[in-house]
Amino acid sequence: MFNMKIFRIAIIISVLCSINTFAQSTARVTSGVDLGLGYQDKIWVPAIMYHQDLGMANFPWFRIGWGVRTWGYYAGPTNLDPEAKGSSNDYLKYKKTSSNGLSVLFGANFRLGSFDIGANTDLIAVAFGAKRNGTYTKNYPLEDGTGYINKIVSSKPSFINALPAILNDQAGQSEVYIRYWITTTIGVKVGYVMGRTTYSTAEKLENGQSRFSTNYAVPSVSVSFPLYN
Repeated sequence: MFNMKIFRIAIIISVLCSINTFAQSTARVTSGVDLGLGYQDKIWVPAIMYHQDLGMANFPWFRIGWGVRTWGYYAGPTNLDPEAKGSSNDYLKYKKTSSNGLSVLFGANFRLGSFDIGANTDLIAVAFGAKRNGTYTKNYPLEDGTGYINKIVSSKPSFINALPAILNDQAGQSEVYIRYWITTTIGVKVGYVMGRTTYSTAEKLENGQSRFSTNYAVPSVSVSFPLYN
């Protein structure tokens, strides 16, 4: 089974440490748009990403940049866990979950002929969506001091999120990918998206918990279009 923590660490290292190779020289700015869809195990993750990349004259094969990503997450029956479950093993159980978001991201990639090989991760994101009712549940009975066990709890996607690749209770996405430019005007990107969706409850549940999350990892395919400055 794919180790999510290792995956997140690899993305952070490949993206953030790339700054150390950045050199002062004449820059060339390129930009583009990716229209993509990820899917696995009845989880749908559509996304539209605008990216702007800065290539250095001394290192034309290496680029760093930023972007804006709008994304969605749509899934069937899902359990959302608190950040620190402790010994209570509690969670919110939903018949279905969904959220939409807008993120600012940072990325880096290598250009090898007609191929771009890179990674990106969200820095800050806002998420929104319909309110959902989840059943507050435990895997085994313990003393309940909250009065919410086995009851319906209202929640909605957490609005403000930051650094989801590092912080456990934040919504957002990271991605590794290979983009192939079929022609100068169209390309195909194959990637692997790792993300997290997080819901917030109005009530504080056991141990004062009010944010519940689940991780997902899906393969994705995108159509890419360059934008000329």
